[in-house]
Amino acid sequence: MIKRPVAVPLFTVDPFFSIWSCTDKLYNGYTKHWTEKPWPIFVGLYIDGKFHAIAGTDDDYKSFRNRIHQSDLQITPLSSIYTFENDVAKVKLSFTTPLLLDRLDILTRPVSYMAYEVEVKQENVEDVHFVFGISSQGCVNRRDQSIEFKQTPFSMSCGNVVQNPLSWADDRVTIDWGYLHLCDKDAYIAGPPHMYLGMNTIGRTTDVRRIINNFPINKIYNAHSDMPYLYTIRKDMSGVITVAYDEIKPIEYFYTQLDEYYTKYFNSFEDMVKAAIKEYPEIKKMCDEFDMKLMSESGKLSDKYEYITSLAYRQAIAAHKLVEDTEGNIIFLSKENDSNGCIGTLDVTYPSIPLFLKYNPELVKGMLRPIIKYAKSEDWKFDFAPHDVGRYPIANGQVYGNNKLSYQMPVEEAGNMLLCLAAVKKYKNGDTELFDTNREMMEGWVNYLLNYGYDPADQLCTDDFAGRLARNCNLSLKAILGIAAYADLSGDASYMEIAKQWAKNWENDAKADHIGTKLTFDKNESWSMKYNMVWDTLLGYCIFSDEVKKNEIKVYTEKMNRYGVPLDSRASFTKIDWLMWSTCIWNDKEYFDKVCEAITNMLNETTDRVPMTDYYDTHTAEYREFINRSVVGGLFINLL
Repeated sequence: MIKRPVAVPLFTVDPFFSIWSCTDKLYNGYTKHWTEKPWPIFVGLYIDGKFHAIAGTDDDYKSFRNRIHQSDLQITPLSSIYTFENDVAKVKLSFTTPLLLDRLDILTRPVSYMAYEVEVKQENVEDVHFVFGISSQGCVNRRDQSIEFKQTPFSMSCGNVVQNPLSWADDRVTIDWGYLHLCDKDAYIAGPPHMYLGMNTIGRTTDVRRIINNFPINKIYNAHSDMPYLYTIRKDMSGVITVAYDEIKPIEYFYTQLDEYYTKYFNSFEDMVKAAIKEYPEIKKMCDEFDMKLMSESGKLSDKYEYITSLAYRQAIAAHKLVEDTEGNIIFLSKENDSNGCIGTLDVTYPSIPLFLKYNPELVKGMLRPIIKYAKSEDWKFDFAPHDVGRYPIANGQVYGNNKLSYQMPVEEAGNMLLCLAAVKKYKNGDTELFDTNREMMEGWVNYLLNYGYDPADQLCTDDFAGRLARNCNLSLKAILGIAAYADLSGDASYMEIAKQWAKNWENDAKADHIGTKLTFDKNESWSMKYNMVWDTLLGYCIFSDEVKKNEIKVYTEKMNRYGVPLDSRASFTKIDWLMWSTCIWNDKEYFDKVCEAITNMLNETTDRVPMTDYYDTHTAEYREFINRSVVGGLFINLL
């Protein structure tokens, strides 16, 4: 199944602590931050004075005559497992980030692991050492920034000389505050691998430590020109490398700088790291058990679906940061990666929620609380829901479009909020707490849908990739189902009656000249993916007919290209989340299998080697925008 995944998650914790391999083999090039900025790691073996490279860069390998070739790669939801082998040794590397959604005490630790196992095939070997290194480049954002190193009782760490936590916000950027930790008390600093290791046959591994003298700890370095690495050398034939990042302060939430969530359980970063190291065997067992459970469930639907969800799982979660507000509420903030960098974006939450509804619906409430808090403030002047609450990592209020009306998504966001709340009620044992405590505001938003939702005016929405639309039939669908969701949440049956009548009217007004429905009410030959209709089935409203749902699937099947169904009749690109949602409009196994095959084709064949995109061309698999976004949580909708 895995031919060549588009990108492999290695250390994936949150939007800043994020390292990926974007090459066919782990040693074919630099590992990278999701922004495509280099954040290299290095792995190798010394065997009786000869160095054997496993993972690094092309420059590194020019210095090495011996390479251990990659022979296998397995990707599970929580681990990426590589095997390397030649006639000298066999090495297994397992990169695991324990993103367990039902264990927030573990989920929120900014820690990731790489376990290694070494098997030496040659006889009479006397000296074997395992080497791991990680570049300091990931703790600065600009090439002119300087870094310093600090030895701690449990690690070697590095960070920007100038520490200004939460001093700015942007999109395709890396952090430049806090400290990267290689959690080994004997770790040290040295130059990049190609400058030292393997040069003129160093000899025994212990001689490698001589290069420390060239990188004294009390010196200031440039992360890019000096290229210092954190290294550890292990004599054990198996073990675990622990890497952690201390952001100091991760989020500013309405002008209060919040602490990391793990501080609920630990007095210090050091205590947290020590617990993470000590508990690794138990944590890894939990991760393996979760992997088996999820892969078994998704595999029953399709082996390709198992592959898709395994590759998407860590990305969907690690595009967020979880904190606790001053009142003790869970706040789960997404970063809108590669699409303006907004924080807590409601129309990013909406497609992502299937994963979180399945494994911890409280996290969906944690996504919605910031929007509600901001909408209740004096800063929000509109009678519909906001788009976002700032730009990551600063959540002080919406900045999108300078809050001009023309940049808002009125029907989109009002419908999103009501449908998300109704989904929480369904998948969290009838929980309507957020709706009940904000009912007056919710009534205002449903009234907006009643006044403007059925035949929407020209406005932004998440279907506007080929241009803004008026009279958008899919947006009208969202308004109708948003009204039904309000009826569900409030218990007021009069709203459900309105939704039912509107659904009946919609089926007549949206009927196209072909078998399906239109893109807009005024374009008879047009068509579009009506992904919003999934909630009619999932929430049990059943206000749209089976016939219209079946016919939609027939249209999409006819429009299928090698890499999927286009979003609508205007262009050939699609959205991966909406594409998978379309398989839940009606239970059609043949169509579901075709969609899974198309997405798998894209992941294995696209030439754009970036973390999974959700916006690409269905003819070429070319990524247009949007990488490493949380919306791939929507791929789990078939498990609800």
